[in-house]
Amino acid sequence: MFKKRILGTLVVMTLLMLNLRVVAQNEGKLWEAWAQKEVTDLGDDHTGTTFSLSEDVRTPDGRASIRMTPSGKAEENKLAFPVTGADLAVWGDHAHLVLEVYLPSNIEQAPNTFFMGMGDVTGAWQWVDGGFGKPVGELNTGWNRIKFPITGPMKAISATGRYVIYMSFFYVDGQGAKKQLSQAFHIGNTYLIGESGASAGGGTEVDGFAAEVEALLKLDDEALLEAIARQTFDYFWEEANPTNGLIKDRSTPDSASSIAAVGFGLSAIPIAVDRGWITHQEGYDRVLLTLKTFENAVQGHEGFYFHFVDMKTGERVWDSEVSTIDTSLFIMGALTAGEYFKNTEVETLASALYERINWVDFAPDGTLVSMGWKPETGYLGSRWSHFDEGLLLYLLAMGSPTHPIPPEAWDQIERPVNVDGEYIFLPGETLFVYQYPLAWIDLRDREDRYANYFNNTQRACERNRQFAQRESDQVKSYQNGVWGISASDGPRGYKAYGATGPNSDGTAAPYASIACLPFTPEASLESIRGMLATYGPKVWAEYGFVSAFNAVVEWYSHEHIGIDQGDILLMIANYQDGFVWKLIAQNQYLQAGLKKAGFEEKRSDYAVTPAFLKEKLK
Repeated sequence: MFKKRILGTLVVMTLLMLNLRVVAQNEGKLWEAWAQKEVTDLGDDHTGTTFSLSEDVRTPDGRASIRMTPSGKAEENKLAFPVTGADLAVWGDHAHLVLEVYLPSNIEQAPNTFFMGMGDVTGAWQWVDGGFGKPVGELNTGWNRIKFPITGPMKAISATGRYVIYMSFFYVDGQGAKKQLSQAFHIGNTYLIGESGASAGGGTEVDGFAAEVEALLKLDDEALLEAIARQTFDYFWEEANPTNGLIKDRSTPDSASSIAAVGFGLSAIPIAVDRGWITHQEGYDRVLLTLKTFENAVQGHEGFYFHFVDMKTGERVWDSEVSTIDTSLFIMGALTAGEYFKNTEVETLASALYERINWVDFAPDGTLVSMGWKPETGYLGSRWSHFDEGLLLYLLAMGSPTHPIPPEAWDQIERPVNVDGEYIFLPGETLFVYQYPLAWIDLRDREDRYANYFNNTQRACERNRQFAQRESDQVKSYQNGVWGISASDGPRGYKAYGATGPNSDGTAAPYASIACLPFTPEASLESIRGMLATYGPKVWAEYGFVSAFNAVVEWYSHEHIGIDQGDILLMIANYQDGFVWKLIAQNQYLQAGLKKAGFEEKRSDYAVTPAFLKEKLK
């Protein structure tokens, strides 16, 4: 699908020149460890794939290829390639590995998705890292070149260690479902290429992103934010199943849908219509389709939904729980869209989905709401009892016209105070928990008996930046004005990072500082420009900023995460003109919840109310 972008005339002209350029470029360095390996050394990693040398199909440089024959019984077809630390030493000088893949002209269902990962087998098996490969140019019959990222952890190996490189080949249909392969294809040489991503055939995707970054940095602040928002929105449009509206958790071919990502996506569509990125009819049709999918197909319990569901069917996946907070994020999106498409079926259906949620059933003690439910074990023992993003859940639960919980629940939330900064805080200092409630609800100049939560979030953003500044001399990721530490991907997987010494390893999440725009605009813009200028296409890709990076170990995510994209987009819109805030301000249910929580209009410069601060200091 054609991606509409607003990056200005400069970007368009630059990309046109890149696409028209035809220059001979070095194919890269042949990886000798691959060239010297015997076909009998290859493993299938329990997928049933078999390997044999083929003299009939030769590589572009005349060598015999390796014929891969799928078993027809596995969703993925894998090649396991044993190597030593010495074999991998050369990886430190390169950014990508390119694999030649040959697809026969008579193949009916060819692999269209590729993954390369690494395991450490020096002792007990341990996962190292991996990433999805992308074709250089269009994927066609004949020889293709697939470019895989060589990440920081994949370079940080022991010279005496033993490792296995895993290459996965599979087919993913238009609904995100994997299909079994049954026909043979071939693989050829592997080449190592540098940071520029240069390969035969002229300009590359990396070149294109570098050109975009260069153009972005020349824009003024207003145009820069518009360009970031526009490209961020594409995630919700392109990574959705057009037949049911479900949106991927992350930008991987086999990702399940996250109901929270759907909630952010439902909020994103009114922004896109208002900004002219899609038409009113396109937005309305997609929202209505999505809400009907939740009405009829998405699995759940008592009006709540499973955290992760199948992109095609809406059925539970990964043994996930029925999640009260993720359902709340979905409902916030539904209600936002309902306010935008007022007096339509969308508004009616959004309200109906909200009204059927049985908050009381999920509050066994009558007040505090359980974090979830599983059919195997029942309600989860953990409750939303601490200060965090659960504030949003309670406003919805108290405002419910059908199954409300009592206002006393609001007073049972524990609110620890950081006396140094005089704000209510989460000890781990992961930033998103402060941001999520205010992505939808405008709490400027409003407070309950505990805090002005807008000012409170401002304090948290400031502290996050200050922590990064203090660490910048030793931590490469936080230099040049870059900050933003929150739950995100990292070199060893997803983690709830935060602005404390024990909870930070140098990983930064672009969304975290960007989503502070309404609270710390100058610092957020400095971080945006710092990330683009310092890291360029390492942190900027198809849908804008990637999920995270860690310059300490030279690790850069190649993925986008739906909830991160949503945090960026909604907060940019609120900073620009309060767009989402204005919509939710019209919603009777949320206003009822705010009233029950005791919110009153009051202009102040403190975060914690003087009375509550005095109480906490006793």
